[in-house]
Amino acid sequence: MNTVDSQEFAGRDDVDEIDLALINTLQLDPRAPWSTVGKALGVDPVTAARRWSRLVEAGIAWVTAHPGGPQIAAFIEIDCDARRVQETAAALARWPHVMTVEHTSGGRDLLLTVGVPDLTALSRYVLDSIGPLDGVRATRTHLVTRPYAVGGDWRLRSLDAEQRAHLGSSGRAGSRMLRPLDETERQLVRRLCVDGRTSLTDLAAGLGRSVSTVRRRLQTMVASGSVVFRCDVAQPLSGWPVSLWVWGRVPADESESIARKLVTLPETRACMAMTGGSTNFLYCTWLRSLDNAQRLEQLLAERTPSLRIVDRTVALGFTKRMGRLLDSAGRSTGVVPMDVWSDPVEAARLATGHGAPTERGVSL
Repeated sequence: MNTVDSQEFAGRDDVDEIDLALINTLQLDPRAPWSTVGKALGVDPVTAARRWSRLVEAGIAWVTAHPGGPQIAAFIEIDCDARRVQETAAALARWPHVMTVEHTSGGRDLLLTVGVPDLTALSRYVLDSIGPLDGVRATRTHLVTRPYAVGGDWRLRSLDAEQRAHLGSSGRAGSRMLRPLDETERQLVRRLCVDGRTSLTDLAAGLGRSVSTVRRRLQTMVASGSVVFRCDVAQPLSGWPVSLWVWGRVPADESESIARKLVTLPETRACMAMTGGSTNFLYCTWLRSLDNAQRLEQLLAERTPSLRIVDRTVALGFTKRMGRLLDSAGRSTGVVPMDVWSDPVEAARLATGHGAPTERGVSL
């Protein structure tokens, strides 16, 4: 057991070391059978399943799925009326094409992560839906050209090598031979967004397909990278409660080499190349405290001297993370299934009129 992580949870009633190891296990293999999970943790499979149910019910951890592509991913900075930031964030969180909503420090009030079918859809979304929304004063859009690491790649590092040996991969594809998904596959992703551990039997029943068909479709989608599974944890309970974004510029021919150096750091949460704005590189870390922000910048200067930091953003709070609605403690309170394929303007209009779905009443 990683003693540094374990000490972060000492004396807590909501999570203990076994819970921490359980979350780490499902980060490594989100759909691992309970027999495999139990063997890795040295507990009975029924005990592992019961503990997981408790964590999910409390909103502490959850397994979800999201489309791997092809689609346009973008970050949108939003300046809000000072008295309407929370109201605006709550409204945006109901929209299925807005995957993440953060209240941030620095030169923006909100930072959105969005996924849409193409550039035309993104333009309409910004101009016709986001821009006219009550409370929005200005927007700035940055396009992701290559994700080197995403939030689902981050790990608690609570397992030792022997425990990890019992597990498979996280479902991230090595070669991303992406293709457009048909409607059955899209419905499959939407249902797995609600609960990434939904059984094949339940998925088949919900889709009106045979178990063998669903199994084959899902295996193909995972192998191609069309669907990606991830296990998330309420950040304040993770031991890494501070989320820091670093906006930077790097020489175009060094972007990949710099990313390779950064993705190995335990703090790394996301790392990606961007275009369309004043910066071309975005790096996100989870830190144990604000004090570590300065140490991180020193580390970046040593490891990646050609990375020029242009701006820094601290997340003051999350309203939504990859489809999950969050409370002020970072716990999941519901889910808005991600839908990157439909018309985002129409989806925003419908969501604004009908309110946010929850885990116990999800519109699919």
